[in-house]
Amino acid sequence: MKKVILAGNAVTAEILNSYLEKDKRYEVIALTVDDEFAEQAGIKGLESVPLSLLAAAHKPYDCVVIMAMGYNDLNQARESLFLRLKGMGYQIETYVHPDAHIFTQYPLGEGSIILPSAVIEPHVRVAENTMIWCNATLAHHSCVDEHCWVASGAVISGKAYVKHNSFIGVNATVVNEVVIAENNIIGGGALITKNTKENTVHLARSGEELRFSSQEYDKYFGV
Repeated sequence: MKKVILAGNAVTAEILNSYLEKDKRYEVIALTVDDEFAEQAGIKGLESVPLSLLAAAHKPYDCVVIMAMGYNDLNQARESLFLRLKGMGYQIETYVHPDAHIFTQYPLGEGSIILPSAVIEPHVRVAENTMIWCNATLAHHSCVDEHCWVASGAVISGKAYVKHNSFIGVNATVVNEVVIAENNIIGGGALITKNTKENTVHLARSGEELRFSSQEYDKYFGV
């Protein structure tokens, strides 16, 4: 059983800890964050160790780190902590939930996380420190670069390419062979059919209120 330090102490860490509590391969022993966040949030029963004190409390050869931060700042905060922990000598664990479905022959990137019911088809490449949330699908020959976040239910179609530090929202779809440029935000439910530009945002049309009441709509159009 591997001893684990979760890098994070907020919502993502809480979720990952819940999965890891039921995974006999791991034992979470502490959290770590930058010093200024050590007193914020946290998980009951787990010490939140300031990063400056981590090596003294838990030696790099005694444990592994699982990245448990969210996607703030287009994953740049997550990227920064990932690189600093590696520089301190910690092994960043690639975590694959037992209920994920992995078919690619390529090794998953260091520190990447694949959650339940995610599907990674043959010939897919996932780079380091990338989060693939529950029920996401990465279709054949697609590629997701380092420090990305693919949210629940998203589909990265065959031969599509998501470049670094991009966020793909819940139930978004990237069509075959489309390239998502670096530092993109693809909103929930968006359908991306053309290559995007760097540093751009693509949102699905909002659920607008219709002029019909729900009763009128049901009467004339059905549900």
